Amino acid sequence: MSEIHRPKVLIVDDDKELTFVLRAHLVSADYSVEVAYDGESALEHAAVFQPDVVVMDLSLPGISGIEATRRIQEIPGLSDVAIIMITGRSDSDHVVMALEAGALEYVVKPFEIVELLARIRTVHRLQEARKELDRLNTELSSQVEDRTGRLRTLYNFTRSLNEARDRDEILDLTIKAVGEVTGSRRISILLKTDDGRHLRCARAAGIDEDVIRRIQVPANSGIAGTVFTTGKTYIANALHDGGSASGRRKESYESDTFVSTPLIATSLMTSDETLGVLSITDKAGDTNFLPDEVECIRSIADSSAIALHNVLHRERLDESVNVLLMTVGRLAEFRDNETGNHLERVREYARVLAGELMGSLSHEHLVNHEFIDDIHRAAPMHDIGKVAVADQILCKPGKLTAEEFTVMKTHCDIGRSVIESAMARTGPVPILKMCVEIAGSHHERFDGRGYPDGLKGDEIPLSARIIGIVDAYDAITSNRRYQRARDHDEAVATIEADAGSHFDPGLIQPFLNCADEFNRIRQAHGDPVPEQVLASAT
Repeated sequence: MSEIHRPKVLIVDDDKELTFVLRAHLVSADYSVEVAYDGESALEHAAVFQPDVVVMDLSLPGISGIEATRRIQEIPGLSDVAIIMITGRSDSDHVVMALEAGALEYVVKPFEIVELLARIRTVHRLQEARKELDRLNTELSSQVEDRTGRLRTLYNFTRSLNEARDRDEILDLTIKAVGEVTGSRRISILLKTDDGRHLRCARAAGIDEDVIRRIQVPANSGIAGTVFTTGKTYIANALHDGGSASGRRKESYESDTFVSTPLIATSLMTSDETLGVLSITDKAGDTNFLPDEVECIRSIADSSAIALHNVLHRERLDESVNVLLMTVGRLAEFRDNETGNHLERVREYARVLAGELMGSLSHEHLVNHEFIDDIHRAAPMHDIGKVAVADQILCKPGKLTAEEFTVMKTHCDIGRSVIESAMARTGPVPILKMCVEIAGSHHERFDGRGYPDGLKGDEIPLSARIIGIVDAYDAITSNRRYQRARDHDEAVATIEADAGSHFDPGLIQPFLNCADEFNRIRQAHGDPVPEQVLASAT
């Protein structure tokens, strides 16, 4: 047995003949032995020698064996040292004192050497077993703590995914969760391009931003491409063999430690879709990935893929709704060529003004991100009722007569009725409810002198009050058959002057705050001057 693994025994007794004999037998039994002849030197020897077993005489010169036993156990590293007390006295009081002081065994002189050696072997094995049990308990406690931490991270991750609004937030949450689970220094998420032929890095940690933007690999080659096309998780230098609970086969590579797993969106309604690949390397401590860590990574990847799939599906649906609403809105403008980019401008104005309101204390309870998105999509529907207005009125180059204007005003009721009939089939969908508000009430006035219902003040839905301002701004700054466009400053002054009469005074300051942005949008989406305006100007 090597010196470093030999059990160490400290003999403490003032009987030098006995200590000589004990030492000889212990050394021959392959123990490492030191001897002390009094309590004080025993403490000094114990602190340096760090024995596994102490054979302590009860009666010592100076401090007693009982006191020495207590003080040895206070030495760092020796709180659990095995101590055998030897004495020439067998009365029960001394036995109790020795055991209460921390001794594991009590041997009465005279004794057989073989008996003491057996006691030493027994208490040493007992202490070793205890140490091993403590080590296993510590290791198990650490594993439980690690697993609990991973489960906590996974739980918090899935909760956060439910609140994530867009793809970027999902990707950030995924990178953060993997980092917390593994401590890895390099994590990357590659998503397939629209044509499905390449994988492009969408998010990464531990990689330079310039490098991230350039990372694009073929979807059918390399490790990432293989993971993407096969749907298997690949692991290098993992600590386990065989497949996972998910049924995806594991393959190992004798290279840098890494895990690369597919992002597969599993759905009961549609076939599974592989969106990309999650790769992790440079694990903390340069250790291998544990089986629990790999399974947690897979769970994160699966949850992330489902969330990404839902967001992409929602984005496609939202885009389809946007296109549909814009297309339907253009029906009212189709016969009136002079309106040009009117719908595009109005919805951009509405988005900007609503965004300004979100930071306002007076409107924060009404305006949120969803409100802004909805008014941006619903704005093109404000004049949908004009599809029912005759051409000779809608396209008349001059001022309308009273009778003609009465017909023109019906477009609000018509638009509202058309959308309400659709909502009767779908139920109270928020975007359709806003379309109803805008189509029916965007010509109401704050003082109650508008149409079609003569609503006033807060009776007018906020969305309609916003569209009322932005529609008026666009009408003032746009060319028509019967008038030239007026400049931006004049339009702003006109709207400001009509605060409290035509327009909601609570919207005027937010409008003024973003008026420069209105002007930028107007210039970016301007219309050509109609020939009638050019002719009248000439």
